[in-house]
Amino acid sequence: MRIARAAALAMMGVVAAGGAQAADLFFDFNRNTVGGVANSSLFLFGVANQQATVSNLAGFNQVVTLGVDGFFNLPIANIYQQSGTGTVNTGFNVNSATAIAGYFVNRASATTDMAYLLDGGALGTNYMIASQGNGFGEGSQVAIHATGAATNVTFTPAGGAPINVALGAGETYKYAGGSTDLTGSTVVASAAVAVFAGHECAQVPAGVTACDTLLEQMIPTDKLSKTYLLAASQAAGVADGSRDLVRVIASVDATQVSVNGVVVATLNKGQVHEFSLLANTGAKVEGSEPVMVAQYLRGTGGNTGPTDPAMSLVPGSETWLADYRLATPSGSQDFTTDYASVVVLTADLGTLMLDNVVVDISGCTVIPGTLHSRCHVTLPNGLFDLKAANPFLVMLGGGGDFDSYFTYGGATFAPGISPPVDPPVDPPVTTPEPASMALLGMALLGLGYARRRRA
Repeated sequence: MRIARAAALAMMGVVAAGGAQAADLFFDFNRNTVGGVANSSLFLFGVANQQATVSNLAGFNQVVTLGVDGFFNLPIANIYQQSGTGTVNTGFNVNSATAIAGYFVNRASATTDMAYLLDGGALGTNYMIASQGNGFGEGSQVAIHATGAATNVTFTPAGGAPINVALGAGETYKYAGGSTDLTGSTVVASAAVAVFAGHECAQVPAGVTACDTLLEQMIPTDKLSKTYLLAASQAAGVADGSRDLVRVIASVDATQVSVNGVVVATLNKGQVHEFSLLANTGAKVEGSEPVMVAQYLRGTGGNTGPTDPAMSLVPGSETWLADYRLATPSGSQDFTTDYASVVVLTADLGTLMLDNVVVDISGCTVIPGTLHSRCHVTLPNGLFDLKAANPFLVMLGGGGDFDSYFTYGGATFAPGISPPVDPPVDPPVTTPEPASMALLGMALLGLGYARRRRA
């Protein structure tokens, strides 16, 4: 099945890959030692036999060829971990002649997270930071990776004074914040930079065991949105308290924030509103100005389950795709559980398909006050296609005992090898609750009728 799917993608060539433009991805290996020896990888996927060059200024240079199944798992040695504060030359660049997608999986025993990598064309010069403060190791972390020569960077840590740094192409300024929560910090650069943030081993929330590394590539502020729809992760059903943690971070002063139609805060730039998202629920977040939304998996609180702390940014509703070509970690990086948390138009539930098979929507529920529903979809190992009639949100998660990852599946500004929406579609987000319930019922009935016909 995997070979057949890869062959089909190869036949579509650059059209399936989103065009003939070359792709550049960037990533940095944040320190992850609390769990012992790290086992980290660059996970690339695209079309069969596609080539990419992976390199850095520290002497790493390797040409990789994706297999007939369209993906490649490249181990990254621990010597490239970035510790402490200062300028380093161990950040990586991935270059391919055509579009390629990738994740960086930072994994150690019972402490893992994964970041979806943005293509160079999606990078910017202004960023907000999402992180966490409580935990162990060197604490909150930020890495700022210069993609061009003579890049001047101003990093302003939350509650601290601005730090000015000059970087050459391929150099990274790494900052370790210790117990300071760097959420709300800012990055301003003279040229495009790739920014990663997280924590060596965070407790989410403070005091809840166990700790886990956090990692995500930050989305530039010009790609942030005013409207977001969220789905509680599958992990929320087993985590302590059965909920996810959500943080809304203002990018400008005097930003009014609403959750499910209720004004909950007015924030200045860098300030945060935090709330919980209960298992099997969703939420609508709106800002009067663009905001960043970060979603966190909680610690298990000592109970064994397929989760532990992890962090992801959430793409805004107008940046969703209608067709996602993605992959889950496999081989040496395989997890016990892989799933997608999705937010889809309720009227489109019957069109939600995984590898051209209609998804079971019996567990989907309406997000009150919206036209949308949230669901969980169990994912296969390796490459897969997930699509619907209209753009929808895909958040990827997985894990095992005291282990987890959480990230998103791309967006219009960073489609990877998914077909981009042209022009981008901003789906409607509000409608009276009774109409939503009626739409869900119609979708369920329609799907049942279609299945009876096939039977």
